[in-house]
Amino acid sequence: MITPEDIAFMKHARKEVVQGRTHDVVLFYEGEVVRDPITNEPLPQQEPPKRIVPSVVTEISSQVKIDKYLADGIEVQSGDIWFSIAIELIEDIYESLKSVIYDGKTYEILSVDKKGIGARNRAEIVGRLRR
Repeated sequence: MITPEDIAFMKHARKEVVQGRTHDVVLFYEGEVVRDPITNEPLPQQEPPKRIVPSVVTEISSQVKIDKYLADGIEVQSGDIWFSIAIELIEDIYESLKSVIYDGKTYEILSVDKKGIGARNRAEIVGRLRR
């Protein structure tokens, strides 16, 4: 049985395990819709809101010798990428994530899943390179 102390240890240990393995990524998400006070029409956003966070980055397609395969129900293709981000950094925008910039390339978000043993401690994001 996993105790609350075990969960706290795993959360702390994860921070040590990923230390030195992260890269900053830029997350874009849907911001709050601002409406015209008279017509109540949504006003266009000048620039989508963004947040820079550290992430463990894994290039999924480099691990396989084929062009496509399934991972957690998502068809992974050449050029796809996997981001693992501490959940506390994105809890407030988790549901509205749209895209990620990493290494100068923009990735469309295909899926976002909360992961962790006993308690959710990270979000794992599968991204597809925009061509």
